[in-house]
Amino acid sequence: MDFADMLSNRFDGEAEMKKNNSALICFSSLETGKVLSRLATRIIRSKSEKSSITLLYFIDKSEEIRLSEGMDEYKHRIISDILSTEERDKITLRLFIQPTDDYYADIIRISEEQKSNLILLGINNKEFDPGLVKKYGQLKSDPTHSEIFILEQFEEREAETLKNLNALFNRESVSTGLFFDNGSMQFRKIFIPILQKSDIHIFTYLYRIAQRENVKIMIWDAIGIIESEAKMQKLYQFITKKTEGRIYLWDNNKKIGCDFIRDQDLVIIGTEGWGKLICTPLPWTDCLPSTLIIKETTNSIQL
Repeated sequence: MDFADMLSNRFDGEAEMKKNNSALICFSSLETGKVLSRLATRIIRSKSEKSSITLLYFIDKSEEIRLSEGMDEYKHRIISDILSTEERDKITLRLFIQPTDDYYADIIRISEEQKSNLILLGINNKEFDPGLVKKYGQLKSDPTHSEIFILEQFEEREAETLKNLNALFNRESVSTGLFFDNGSMQFRKIFIPILQKSDIHIFTYLYRIAQRENVKIMIWDAIGIIESEAKMQKLYQFITKKTEGRIYLWDNNKKIGCDFIRDQDLVIIGTEGWGKLICTPLPWTDCLPSTLIIKETTNSIQL
């Protein structure tokens, strides 16, 4: 059974919406953490009441000392601000606040302790320039460039962050997402480019998010896979019907421009599609809103 068939079966029998999910949300900017956590509640949306979100909030040691006496109250305020009482009845929410000398090791440790099947790392554009990830990906696309050479093109702190991000995404056992927070406060307009066949794993997240009202999702099928493959066309039609027409296909006869991209709240793309996108000379890639790049576990995708 290929992945399109597997998705169709999971969606048709509602198995996907009954699946228990456990997400680990990591961040060092509280506002980014709040925004990403709200997005995560849509991504792990389930008809089961056993799904959970674990928040891992990295702070400075000085901040930990300042908050020490009022930490419990601070945690309660954060949790209340992220999820409504109704949502907290459906999703178990845990919060860890701590300083770190090795955020990669802490993420791995806590994801294993919490048995997370999805790790989302949120980075505010004021903390780390998303253009550095784009530059890293472009250098990485050249097989003649060694990892040492690539990292030498960045400042020491930048190189360390990129090295840790690469290590996180190279793990095969857990689905992983990198969220670049560009200031979006809501996710009503979502743009999903499909540039590689492997990107169809994004349909899992698309299906869950589109269950929510007041959402409009535009798919750019750059490789024509939905029209050219009958199974994909059937999958697309099924999802469109199930989500009451909240999903649209971009007309490939039209050019995508910065005005359209800036009007979007979020871009969701697979890692392989992202690698292709940043190496393609498209002017609007410099106009991206908040962006979520997702790598699925390798054993989940068989193409």
